[in-house]
Order: sequence, then C-alpha cells, then structure tokens
Amino acid sequence: MLKGRYKKTSSKIARRSKARKFFSLFLKIGLPTAILIGLVFLSRADFLQIKNFEVLGVETIQPENVKNTASNFISGNKFFIIPKSDILLLNKEKMATALIAAFPRIEKVEVNKQFFSQKVELKVTERKADFLWCSTQDECFSITKDGFIFERSEDVNNKIIFKGILEENPLMKNFATPEKMQNYLKLIEVFKNDGFNISSINIESADKVVAKIKINSAITDIIFNPDEPDLFLTAQNVVLLINETKSKNPSANFQYIDARFGNKMFYKLI
Repeated sequence: MLKGRYKKTSSKIARRSKARKFFSLFLKIGLPTAILIGLVFLSRADFLQIKNFEVLGVETIQPENVKNTASNFISGNKFFIIPKSDILLLNKEKMATALIAAFPRIEKVEVNKQFFSQKVELKVTERKADFLWCSTQDECFSITKDGFIFERSEDVNNKIIFKGILEENPLMKNFATPEKMQNYLKLIEVFKNDGFNISSINIESADKVVAKIKINSAITDIIFNPDEPDLFLTAQNVVLLINETKSKNPSANFQYIDARFGNKMFYKLI
C-alpha cells in the first residue's frame, strides 16, 4: 500500500516539475518572442511613420531634391521586417551623413524629429563658393575660404581663381590648410583695400606663388613665397613700392614684382 502511494506522489512531483520546466521555457523563449512580435507591430504603426520632411536653410540646392534623398534613406526595412520610416528608430547622424554625401555643397545638417506631426526637420548649412580652383585644362571648381573644393562650377565671373598643387580629381579635397588660406586672404585684402584686385593666385612650386593684379593698363605678376608666415606684411611692402613708383611716374606699368626676399624686392617695368 505504501509503495502505491509513493508511486502516486512521485508521479505528481514529476508532472509538477515538468510543468515548471515548460513554464520556465515559455518565459525564456515564448515571452521574449511575443514581446519582439509586439514591438515589430508597434514599429509599423501608422502614427510612428514619418510622413513629411521640412527643409530649411537651403540657398542653391533644391529643397525637393533634399526631400527625395531623405525619403530614399527611410525607404525599405531593417532586418526585412522593421520599417526604416519609424520616427523612433531614425538615426539622425546617419541621415545627416547620407545627405552630406549626396550633396557636396552641404556642410552640415541638423536633423530634428517632430513626433506629433510625424515630420522630420532638416536644417541645412550650405558651403559658400568663395573662390574657384581651376586646373590646367581650365576645368573649374568651387572652393570655400577654408580651401575645401566641393563641386564643379561654370561661373568664373568676379571670383578669384586659385591654381596649382592638385593634379588628380580635386573634388572633396583641400587645396590648402585653413591657416594657409587665411594667410592668402590677408594678402588679398591688403591689395583690395588699396584698389588692386587680385584675379588669380597660382602656386607654381614649393617656394613660388604668382598672384596677378592690374596696375594701370597692365597685368602684373606679384611673386611671393607660400610659406611666408605673414603675407599681410608682404602685401603692404608691395603696395608701398607700387605707390612710390606711381608717385614718380603715374603711368608706370610693372611686368612683375618679386617679393620673396623680405624688404628687398625685385621688379621690372614695362
């Protein structure tokens, strides 16, 4: 009799143990699966889908082109089931990187999610085409004041042209460091303030740069060293020489002025 009761008790314990194992397995596998499925359905809910993009700050780029690129970025699914258009899952940094890659003129993009309106705001900062860089084949590209070359350009009017240094495809490269460009800008500004506009700056070699300005009716080459730490002073010395020469001979024309040797300058009159 005791053996029968013992067998029944053991059988109940075994069934309970089996039920606990099943319940534990459900918690470990079934519950996470159920939660995952729920999250997938939630990610596809209409109220979480991006409906529109608002583009701010563009000047030369067409807003619709930016919107189309942004829309393409959120098209499709992640892991085949999670929509990229879910506003909660939108990676703002990756979207900004994609837009900058698609539009070289864009310097930076601020991406702001607006959850209640299901809209994403794109604040764009465009690069400024301050100058041009032109190749020996007269193919020209827009360049910022920091020396970054970012797109081809057909507009060569009223812009200072830089030449030299780069031989291969110059797009998305630096013509010069920002510090060196600032040094060039100092030189440009001194000449401009005295009424002499520089039309081009050609880096011919490691120790020779030729800037072209117009004095009276002649185009004059101003030669200087690109590694000169203070081109502001160099430009002032050149302007002083020009003004002193013109005070004696107002119609004087220079073929070149070589300012690579400090206060000692060499020049040739036409």
